[in-house]
This record gives sequence, C-alpha cells and structure tokens, in this order.
Amino acid sequence: MEHILLILWLQLHLFCIFPVILTQQSSDFFPYYTQNDTNRIEKNADGLFIYDHLDDDQHTSGNHSIHRRQISLNIVSSQFARIPITPSYIIIGPRTVRPAQLVALSVTILRDEWNPMMVKALISNDDMDVAAAEDLFFVGVPRSLEMRIPNNVRSGTYRLTLEGKLLTGEQKFYNVSQLIFEQKAVTILIQLDRPVYRHETVVQFRCIPIYPDLSGYYHTIDVYMHGPSGHILRKWENQQTTAGMVSLEYPINDAPPEGIWTIKCRVMGYEATKTFELYEFYARKFEVNVTVPYYLPTDTPGVGGIVTANYSTGMGVLGYARVVVRARDMSVPYDPRANPLKDVEFDHSTPSFVTTIDDFNGVAGFFIPIATIRTLVPDLDGKEILITALVRDPWWNETNNGTTVVSFYRPGTRLHFLGGPSMVFKPRMIFTTYVAAVNADGSKFPPGLGRFIRIYTETDNGPTQPPADYIIDSSAIVSHQFLAPADPSILFITLRAELYDNNIKVVGSDDEQRAIRYLSPSNSYLQVTSSTGTPRVGDFMLFRVNITQYVDYVYYHITSAGKLIFTNILPMDGAKQKTFDVGVSREMAPSAHILVYYVRYDGEIVADSMNFHVNTSSVTNRVNITINRRKDFTGNTIEVLAYASPQSFVAFAGLGLVQTRLFPPGNQITPVMLYDELYSFDHYATTSFQHTWYSEINIPTNRVFFPSQSYGYDAGSTFNSSGMQVFTDVNVQAIQTACAQNGLLQCADGTCYPPPLKCNGILDCRDASDEVKCNTTTTISQYDFTPLYRRLWPYWERELQLDFMWHQQFAYPDGRVQFRTTVPNVIATWVITAVAVSRLTGFGVLDVPFIYEGTRQFFIKVEIPPIVRLGEQIGARVDVFNFQSHRIEALIILHASDHYRFINLDQNGVVSSYAPRLTEGQHHVLVILYPNEVRRLYLPFVPIVAGEVEIMIEGITGVSRDFYREVIKVNYEGLRNYYHTPTVLLLNNLPRQLNEYDITVPQNFITTLENMWDYVPGSGTCEVFVSGDVSGPFFLLGYDEWLNTDNLIQRTTAPADSGIFDFAMMIYNLRYMLQGHGGRAFDQEKLMKVLTFANMEYLRFMAMYTGDNPTEPWRQGSFSQFGFTNETSVELTSWALMTLRDAVYPEWEEKALFIDPNLRADIVGFLLTVQQPNGSWAEITTHNDRNKFGIRYTNISGTYQQLNLSLTAQVLIALQLNVDVRGIPAKFLTGAINRGKMWLEKHFRLITDAFDMSIVTYALHLTNSAEQDSAFAMLILFKKMNENGIYYSNLNLPGMMKTWPNINPRYGPKPVQTDLEAHAVAATAFVVMTYTQKARVKEAEQSVLWLQSMRNFIGGWSATYDSCIAQRAIVGYAVLRGFEITTYNIRINLTSSSSVDHHHDPILITDENLIETQVRDVEDVWGVVYIDGFGNGYALIQMHVGVNVEWDSKIRRPNYVPFAVDVQPMMSGRNFSTIDYNVCLGWRPENIDVLKASRSGTVFIEIQIPTGYRVEEKDLKMMLRGLYTRNLREAENWPGQINFGFDYIDFDPICFQFQAKRWIPVANISRYYEVRAYEWYEPGNMNRSVYTLRNLFALDICEVCGSYQCPYCPYYSHGTLTMQSTMIIILILCLLIQLYIIIT
Repeated sequence: MEHILLILWLQLHLFCIFPVILTQQSSDFFPYYTQNDTNRIEKNADGLFIYDHLDDDQHTSGNHSIHRRQISLNIVSSQFARIPITPSYIIIGPRTVRPAQLVALSVTILRDEWNPMMVKALISNDDMDVAAAEDLFFVGVPRSLEMRIPNNVRSGTYRLTLEGKLLTGEQKFYNVSQLIFEQKAVTILIQLDRPVYRHETVVQFRCIPIYPDLSGYYHTIDVYMHGPSGHILRKWENQQTTAGMVSLEYPINDAPPEGIWTIKCRVMGYEATKTFELYEFYARKFEVNVTVPYYLPTDTPGVGGIVTANYSTGMGVLGYARVVVRARDMSVPYDPRANPLKDVEFDHSTPSFVTTIDDFNGVAGFFIPIATIRTLVPDLDGKEILITALVRDPWWNETNNGTTVVSFYRPGTRLHFLGGPSMVFKPRMIFTTYVAAVNADGSKFPPGLGRFIRIYTETDNGPTQPPADYIIDSSAIVSHQFLAPADPSILFITLRAELYDNNIKVVGSDDEQRAIRYLSPSNSYLQVTSSTGTPRVGDFMLFRVNITQYVDYVYYHITSAGKLIFTNILPMDGAKQKTFDVGVSREMAPSAHILVYYVRYDGEIVADSMNFHVNTSSVTNRVNITINRRKDFTGNTIEVLAYASPQSFVAFAGLGLVQTRLFPPGNQITPVMLYDELYSFDHYATTSFQHTWYSEINIPTNRVFFPSQSYGYDAGSTFNSSGMQVFTDVNVQAIQTACAQNGLLQCADGTCYPPPLKCNGILDCRDASDEVKCNTTTTISQYDFTPLYRRLWPYWERELQLDFMWHQQFAYPDGRVQFRTTVPNVIATWVITAVAVSRLTGFGVLDVPFIYEGTRQFFIKVEIPPIVRLGEQIGARVDVFNFQSHRIEALIILHASDHYRFINLDQNGVVSSYAPRLTEGQHHVLVILYPNEVRRLYLPFVPIVAGEVEIMIEGITGVSRDFYREVIKVNYEGLRNYYHTPTVLLLNNLPRQLNEYDITVPQNFITTLENMWDYVPGSGTCEVFVSGDVSGPFFLLGYDEWLNTDNLIQRTTAPADSGIFDFAMMIYNLRYMLQGHGGRAFDQEKLMKVLTFANMEYLRFMAMYTGDNPTEPWRQGSFSQFGFTNETSVELTSWALMTLRDAVYPEWEEKALFIDPNLRADIVGFLLTVQQPNGSWAEITTHNDRNKFGIRYTNISGTYQQLNLSLTAQVLIALQLNVDVRGIPAKFLTGAINRGKMWLEKHFRLITDAFDMSIVTYALHLTNSAEQDSAFAMLILFKKMNENGIYYSNLNLPGMMKTWPNINPRYGPKPVQTDLEAHAVAATAFVVMTYTQKARVKEAEQSVLWLQSMRNFIGGWSATYDSCIAQRAIVGYAVLRGFEITTYNIRINLTSSSSVDHHHDPILITDENLIETQVRDVEDVWGVVYIDGFGNGYALIQMHVGVNVEWDSKIRRPNYVPFAVDVQPMMSGRNFSTIDYNVCLGWRPENIDVLKASRSGTVFIEIQIPTGYRVEEKDLKMMLRGLYTRNLREAENWPGQINFGFDYIDFDPICFQFQAKRWIPVANISRYYEVRAYEWYEPGNMNRSVYTLRNLFALDICEVCGSYQCPYCPYYSHGTLTMQSTMIIILILCLLIQLYIIIT
C-alpha cells in the first residue's frame, strides 16, 4: 500500500510539474519584457547599463529566430544561469519561405514517453492554409517533414504552426512562429546588348531566370518595358523559357522619351529590374575624345593622355589642337547634359592651364606635370580636374571639343580582417581568421622584398602568444590560426594586424578584430571544422567535430539559402573528436552551412556551425569561345566556335571596348555579379569569408571565399546564424538586458551604448559588435567621384553605338556551337561574352570575355546627300582604310549606271559649272595606301534622271573588297505645287460609274509671250490612289513603313500632337480591321507590324509627357506640345487621353501595344485637378489651336465671359471614354463629368461657332444628357451644302470644282487651303460621330462624302487634329454601314487623254485586297484621266498631281497671306562654304480684320537649304536652350530643310539667325528654295515664298573641292602630276646626254 501511495504521489507530482507544454513564438528572438522591468536596470561604474536577468526564468520561449546579434548576451550574469530541464523535442525549421520552395523541418523527439508522436506542420498566410504535412516520429530518430509552397503565393503574413500529439490524441506541444516571406524564388539576370542607347535604335535584351543552384527555370516569365515616367510602354506576358531564357527586342523611334528606362522581368511574383539610359545623340562633323587614366594617386608624376579626333567616317582630323586643364567644382555633381559646361574658348574666369598641339593629324599625346596641376588644385586628395581638348579643322573652319574627368585619390595600403571586426571563439578550440592587404584602389598589395603582415594576439588578461609574421604572396591574403586559450577567465581576444614594407611598418595600415567567448553555462564547447579547402559539387567534404566532453550523439544539419538540405546523427562512440564526410550537392550552392549540436545530460544545448562556399565548377555549364578567321581572309566575316554542355542554349553578345570601359562590365555577366545575386538568397544567415578584388576603383574583377566559423555566441544565435530557427521547450538564448527600453543599443557582452556610436568606425564595444553589419567605408568609397559613364562629354556618338554578335542558338549534341557572322564595318575592338543554359548542367558564363580586334583589313566609307536636285553635281566622299601590315593598292570604282554620269576635268582642273564633260560607264581610281593609312578622295557624279537613283561605289584590293550601295532621291529644281482630287466611287446602288479628272497641268510648259516657264519641264507627276470602302486609304505605304505626319500630311513629326496623330491614324485603321470588311484580309503578321509601328509613335508623344515634377506636382499626367514641362496643355492632354482609350484592346495588349492603365489614370487625375469650380475646363497655357479652342467671349447679361465650351466638351468626351480607370481618380470621375455636363447644358444655346456646337453636341450625346436633342437641333444653324455634300462651318468654303462637259462629271482639283478649313472638317467630323452615336448613319452619308472631298493629301486633310477626328468619324461610319455590302467586287479601268495608247492594268477591289492601296501612274501629265468603275461596293479614288515651278507668281498659295516673312542669306567662307541666315517672322496687322486675331496659334516656318549644307544639331539645340529667340519652341533638321516652331507669332516680328555649313561638296547648286510659314492647326493661313542663291549655281566641282582631280584641293590625287614630272625629267636627261655627245 505504501508503494501504491508513493506511486500515486509521484504521478501527482509529475502532473503538477510537467503540464502540457504550450509555447508561443514571438516576433523577436527573446521574450517580451514589460515596462515594469526597468527597475532591474543597474548602472555600472563604467557608465554602461546591465540588465539583471536572474528573475526571468519564467520567461521561456520555444523558438529563437533573429538576425545575427539582434539581441546581445550578458556574459557576467549568464555564468550562474542553469537550464532547469532537459528538452523534450528539438525542431529545426526555416526562417524564410519562398514560392515553389520545398520546406523541410528536422524533427527530433527526445522524451521517451512521447514515443511515437504525430507531428503536424502547417504554413498559413493570413488564416489561409498554404502548405501542410504530418508524419509519425519515434524517439531519438531525427527525420524531415517536407511540404511544398505553391508557385503563385504572394506577400503576406506567413506563420508556421507546429503541433505534436500522441497517438491517443493528447497534445504535447503547440507552437506558432512568424515566417519571413521572400518573393524571390529564382534570380533573374538581365543582359542588354549595350549599356546606353540613342534614338532610332533597337533595344535587345535577355531575361535569364535561374535557381540558386544555377539550374535553369523552364516555365513562363513576364517582361515589361518602363519608360522614364515609370509607365509600362510594352509588355510580353507568359513568355515561355523553353530555352532557359527569353530574348526580346524593342525598337526605338527617332524622338523617344529621354531619361532612364527600366526593363522588368517577373517570375512567380519576383521582379528583377535593369535600367539603361536613352538620349538623343546627334553626330557632329567630327568628334573629339580625350583618353586619360580615370583615377590617379596624388603622388603621380603627372597626367598623360591621348587626344583623338575623327570624322563621322572614322578618318582622323588634320589641323591643330589645344588641351585645357581646369579644376572641377566638387560642390556640384558633374552632369554636363543637365548643366552644360562653360565654353573653354570664351571662359576666361576659370583658372586653367593650356598646352597646344600645332601639328595634329587625328591623334596626339600630351603630358601635364603634377606640379602644374597643383597650381590649379593645391590639395588633390579627393578632387577632380577637367581636361578639354579643342581640335580645329582649318579646311572646314570647324572647331569641336571633348572633355573628360580625372580623379585623384590618396595612395596607401590597408589591412582588412575578413569577416568583420567581431567574431566568437571557443576555449581550447582552433580559431582561424584571414587578413587581406588591399591597396587604396581595391587592388592587391603585391608581394615584394620585406613585405609581410604581423598579427598580434591579445586577451583581456594580456598577450597569450608572440606576434606571428606572414609573408605576403600573390593572393595578398594570409591566414592566422591558433588554439584559443582554455583559461575560463578570458572573455575577449583582440587581434591586431600590421603591414610591413621593406621591413618598415606602413603607417595607417592597421586593422583590428575582436572575438568574444562563446557562452556556455557549463563551459561545454563544440566545434566543427573541415579539411576540404574548396568544396565542389559532386565531391565529398570532410568535417571534423571536436567536443569538450563525452556525449553519445551529435546532430548535424546542412542548410543553404534558408533551406534544410540534409540531416543526420553522428555517433561519437566515446570519442571527443570524430571525422565524417558529406556529399556536396548542387542544392548547397553557392553558400552552405553545417549546423552541429548536442544535448547535455542537464538539458543544455551546445551548438556550433560553419559557413562554406560551394564551388559549382564541376557541374557548371562551361562556356568558351574561339574565333576562326581563316575561313574568310578578307576579315569581313568570322566563324565563331563555342563549346558548352550538349543541347545548351548559348547566347552571345559583343560590345565595343570603349563602352565596356565606360560602363563596366559592359554587357557581360561577371562571376562577381552572379555571386551577388546568388548570395542574396542567404542574406538572413552569416556566410563564408569573402573578399572582392578590384582592377581599379569600383570595378570588381574577382572574389575569393574562405570557410568561416560560427558567429553565434550561444546556442540560439548559432542556430540563427545558419538561417534556421529552433523550436524546443528549453531556453537556448542568451540573457538579455534592457538596453532597448532605454533607447540604447546592446553590445554582445551585455553592455549598452548610444545609437550614434553605431557604425562610427570606432570599436566602442569590447567585442566590436557596434561595428557589425556596417557599410564599410573604404579609402575610395569615401570620395564622391564622377561615375565613369558621365566622364566622356560630349558622348562620342559613333563609339556608343558599337554592338556586335547578338546571337543565340542551341548547341549541337557534342556541345559545339558554330556560326558565321559579319564583322561591322567600323574601327573597333570587341569584347565578346557568352552565357549558356542547359537542362542538365544549368547556367554557365564565359568567365573571361574574348577580346577580338575586329577592324577590317580594308574597307571604305562613303558619304553623299540623301536628297539632291536634278543637275546638281555631287562629290561623293570616299574614305579608304588600310589596316593591313603592308602597303596595298586599292582600286576605287564608281560603277556604271543609266541614272548618273561621272564628271571629268580638263587640264589643270578646268571644268564648267553648268556643262561639265561627262562620261558614262565605270570609273576607276587607283589609290596607294601604306599600313594603317586612311586616304580620302572625292568621286564627282551628276544624276541625269529624277526619282530614286542607286549609287554604287566599290573598293577592291588583292585581299578584300567592300561595296557601298545607297539610294538617293533626285528632285527637280524649283518649288513643288500639288493638286489633289479626292472622290468616292459609290457602287452600292449603281452598277457602273464613270468619272473624269482634270490634271490641270498644261501640255506645254512655255508660257506664250512671257519670258518664263509655266513649270519645270519633266517635273510633272500624276498618281491615282485607289482603296476600298469610304474610310481608306488604310496603309498607303504598305506594312513595312508606319504612318506619320510626314507621309500622311507632309508635316514635321516634332510636336507632341504629331505623335498623337500618327498613333491615332494607325489605331483607327486597326479599328476598321476589327469590325469592317478589311479584317478579312488582315492577318496576324500585318497586325504585329502595325502594332509595332503604333508603339513607336506612342513613344513620340510620350516624350512630351510630364511625369514627376517637384516644382509643380499638379502637372503630373499632362502633355505639352514641345516638351516644356511648364507649358502643359489641357486640350492636348484630353486629346491624348481620348486616343489612348481608343487604343485599348485586349488582343493588342497581348501582341505589341499595351496602354498602361496607370497612365490613363494619371491623365484623368490631371484633368480633374485643373477643372474649374464652375465645372468647365480652361487652357492653362497658350492656345495652340486658335480657331477651335481659342479665346471666345460670350455676352452674358451684359458682361463678356470666356465659357470654354469647346475645350470643356473635349475634356468631357475624353473622361467619358475613360470611366473604366482605376485608382483614386476613379472616385471623383463621375462627379467631374456631371459638373462638366451641367456647364455645357447651361450655356450651349449661346454658341455661335460651328465647331463649338458640333463638339458640344457630341459630348452631350456621349454623356447621355437630357439636352442632347436640343443641342442636335441647333446644328442646323451651321449646316452648309455644296455639290460635294453637307458640312458644318461658320462660313461657306470653296469646294472641289465639279463640271458636266458630258453625261459624266469632271472633277477639278480641290482648291488651296483656306482659313477655317480645318475648323470645318473637325466640326463636320463631330457631327458624323453624333449621327453614329444616334445610330442614324445613313443621314451622315453626305457629310462623309464632303469630308472625303476635302482631303489635301493622300492620307489626311489639313492638319493633325482635324485629320485625326475626321478619320475617327469616317471609320465609325464605315463600320456601321459595312453590312450593306456583303461582298466587294469592283473593277476600275483607268485611261487618260494624254496616253491613249497606254493601257493600265485594271484595278480590282475584293474582300481579299480591300485594305490595299493600289497606285497607277499617268505617264504624260496633262489632259484628263478617266475612271470607269463597275461592280458592288465603295472605293476612295484620289488623283495626286505634282509639278515644280521656279517663279514666285506660279507658286500655289492661299489668296490671303497672314505672315510677313523675310529671309536674308549671307554667304561667306571659302567659295561660300558658310551661309548665315537672318530670318524675321511677323503677324500682319490686317489679321485683326481678316482673321479676327491679334496673334496666331502655333506656327512653323520651314526653310529649305542648299544641297550638301547642314546646320549642326548642337547649334539648333543651343538656340532652344538659350531661350534668346522669343517663343521659339522647336528647331530641327529635316531632309533638305530646317524647321522652326513657335508658340505664337504676334505683331512684334521675331527675328533669329542660324548658320549652315557645307558638309558634302555639291556644285551647280539649285537657285530656288522655298520658305513656308503657316499655322500648325490651320495650315490654310500660310505664307509660301521663294528665295534664290545664284552664287552657288555658278560654282564648279573644283571650286567646292568635290573631285580628286582638282589640283588645288587638299585631297588631290598626285598621279597625273607625278607622271608629268617624270616625263620632264626624262626629257631633260636626254637633252643633257645629247649635248654631252655633241661636245665630246
């Protein structure tokens, strides 16, 4: 009975002492402490705070998950702490989870009573289960519990729940811990073909997703292209990475948004980004580059460099140069693009040093002593100087410059302990550390005589061993290893390293590392080390475990990237040391940890860990490249041989050495970059020792790794340092203090310190933990040096476009990759790199890029004008390059052609300017070139036919040949008059229709009894364009060219509305393809081409978008006409918003055109911001469109007010179309629309303008206003009618003449444009859209016919806005009426009275070719054209006639001229090589009465310049940036002319100047040049005039040095002179011999 009672008593006792264990995980490593705990904080004599933890045994946490040293320990008080119980279980789990991750937990049950136990693990996100697993575990047998995280998980609050139950269902433990969610499951490498881009290029890039073990990712990836505004400009979603990567390209137009672009690649929610800069670069006549060392120590003897100046072809410049040295202002960031540099030619205020180079021949060296530089900058440390080279070409009278930056740093060498200043040691265990000797620029300190590192080892009890000296070898890293002292009183070890050079200590090179003793209450220690120096995948790694007391088992785990890789038990078999091996798998790469621990009999957990780097070279996809030049000895092509793993997908990229130097490492994926990416998966754990070596400042080249011992100072932090967390029922963490409660930080030894001492570079804690995890400031990083890519200015445009060999393909089964590629015809050295991805071996990269000198042995560069006039004599500039090692003879051939002739010179260069001696056939020139020589010669020719002429020039040598082929456009002399006759052929009710069209050009070009020509003979052209349906022509140039203002309405593409117009015209054509008849013949290939072109025009007006504007944030979301952020336009912004909404279509988004919803939301937000309190919208800048959205005052109760009805209606239409926007603007959108609608409803009855009435009526219909019918009824007030149809206008407009000479109508050309024509077209278009909105399309037929009769061009009407609105209206009309024609079947026969014998092929229009624009030419341009059409359907027929005139009276222009224009060209220089233009432009006072306007809207003036002359783009940009020309907003080069755009013109004339210089020698230049000034939105208000340059007409080809035969020109071929001299010498010798014979 007593035994029974004893047993019952013991059971009761156990029941009271061992209740069900329930622990709750906190977010911190240590348990929470209340504010009442502050009374246990005691202040020591040293001023530091100690927290008394003796009473905190009740605070026990079962999970310990922190960053390393998040909470430090108190060694003093912890020595007396004892763990009261032995653990019942230990579970090791991850601290982080990622998508698609296999989560493994190591579960070990230690209590015998819990055998077996069911353990369940659950991962949840915000109370939603994500993954779960459960299994049965037995005592003493550690096993893993695994579960898979889904791929599609996203960020949230993730928790890990652990539960242990016996088989009876009794719960023994329950634990909940918060996990860190990392979206990054794979790393994504983004490779660009070049680091910086210019306009008119193609951005090529690759997205390469790989796992941390370097295996490939073979699923889908989403790719996005973000512009500088942050909006998505293109997206590629669900791209298959079947090859292990995706390679994409994005074309850039000629006027893209400038700034920093971003490529974003997304996999499983993780996004990787890569930025690049894109700017408009314009080549100069020649470019200057200064090459110097970018970084120099302050003790350098001087700065030496090379000045290079090359023409655009690559030929060196001959002349003289100056090198100017100036100090850079270090208080201002160096950004010459944003802050232009002072011109050194005129800047006399900045101190400088100048040295001259008198005989400059394209390249020259210079040297500037350091003493000279110190006169400008006395203290060079951390300073920079500017070196500018000015090169002058006296022949071309041209001066250009180039500037670079040189930085100076203080030289020296420092020692650096790997692993940081704070470590942990274990008594009686080996302590290993590494010291690197690093130069100030990050490079290795080289070995040498008397160079060694001395390391002192001291403890808090004094020195323990003598100093150790280590000789520095080529690695510049030494290893220091010693046995830690066993004295239990030693708490700290201090290591101090000193550098000696030539046995003399280097001052300032010391470094210090401190180590704190591992905390064990029982003084029990465990250490794991490895004898494997470089662990490789596939090998075995040997580990050795040392313990200080006997235990039965040691548990160990291998972890990597926060994942548990391997778990096992190591039986010690009664030994204190044991060796074991572990197979290294690629799952461990690149950063792995081994975690070792055992449990003492009293429950204490003793742990240690080791971090090591895993080398994947044994399984890595090895890539190498070989260039075979022997298959093409010309050097024009090369064969590339590469080797990788079989069936790998290998991708190549080549970049110019210059770009690689300026943008290191270019487009190469270096091992250092790869390590940075892969090690990011393990950033919650401590990693192995590593050190990065630099070739020079901030250019990493190599990284070395060494195994590191544990950073954990107790069991809990040891688990934590390996990236894992431990769950148990005993306390494994250190004792904490209350530093945080007092706003202090804690050292590892328990003392406290104020936050300002953190990372101050001073070891304030005894264990140096205050300097842990600091961004170490090296000698170099403390300087604010200019980045390398900003140092070259201006950018050498020719060099920055060097990219080569962007190629990818699969390897053959033997791993070989073989292909041939063409070497670019440039002078360049190429840096070629390659990457490969294989399903077997994973990712690999070419470690060392292949350097290939790719300059061809022989090639030619040719420059000729793209547009010339008939009769002008062209000197084709040919530069011949010889880069062979020997002298060669090159034959330059101007090939024969029926379209041009060669110009011959008579003796001594005599030639006629207007009637030179011409020869046909080939023309050969033999040129002798010495090694590395460049020769320039000019081949003169004259085109003899107009149109497109192909010029063919070839260079031939014994080893190679180079062929140049270029098509130039040859125009007739004079100004071009156009006559346009558009009609609609209606065959819906009639089976046949015959029309006649008057060409208007007379048969005879001579005017009777007048001393002038009626037109230039032969210049007349007549083309008939035919397209199906009423809404064409759709793609009049085919599908290989996009539509723009140039080819549609013959306007420049510079303003923002040009981009909107170009974009909208393609979008509306595509809208027709979706719903009209044309869609039947519109396939996916055509759709992709058009969408790509539309995306390029999308960029054009996005370049004028105003994004983040710090000074005026309310302007965000707006557009400006010319890109000035302070001139944003409400009208332009609303038009852009309307057009963008029309472009939203799901299929297009999947293909190539994506309109970012955030962009539309931002635009809506801007429009809501600028809405007036009364509900209307007013323009906030100058009214660009004077007639449609200009200032109109209305008399309301005796006061004149500006109602802004047309602009309010325009904005209202745009907002109503975008009611689907998201975000904050969507909440206020409906209210804004209602207020605007109420404003229109209140005042529309006061409208007196046709456009106001039509757009308001459409807006009221679109918003379903109650007043829509009333507004519609008022349209009749503005309704006009003529024989071409019905239109809506303020006044009667002249229409196309229509006569009836017989039973068939004869159409004359449309009259020249007039004022209010674009106004009426837009008004009528809105009426058509109103009819369409009301589903009364038949009633709009006459208006549609009138609209088509008002076309001034094949692709448009008058200007951008009216053309865009008219096309939108007609497409909507055609779509709704398309059902009336079930099948198109039209046959059109074309004849002309001037060519009766010429038979044209009939034009057939069917459903298959409905959208094609068919063109027929009339050979003899005079008389009448007859169109005979029959069948079923509609057709748009447009006859376009053009003819050139020379006399001012013959110019076709409006009757009224609103502008006063004066152009005065002043010619100067050698044979008029320079023309200075003085231009004045004014608004005539009569316009107040005639046009009712005191100033214009936006105005453009176009000035033609002579062939071969060019205005430097830098001068035009300087005109804009200088702001010294009033209202000037645009200045651009355009083929054959210069365009200037003005905000407005008023009565005060605006005068400006610009200079054109001869670039290509051209003789017998045309005399007549056009000047055209017009209102941009109403081109009928135009001044079209002519100016003459007769002096240029008299120049012959030698006066412009356009032939190699000219004896007094710099590039004269001396062959003839040499032959003549030789003959004279021979003749003299013969005479002397004969005289000698006679005498003797």
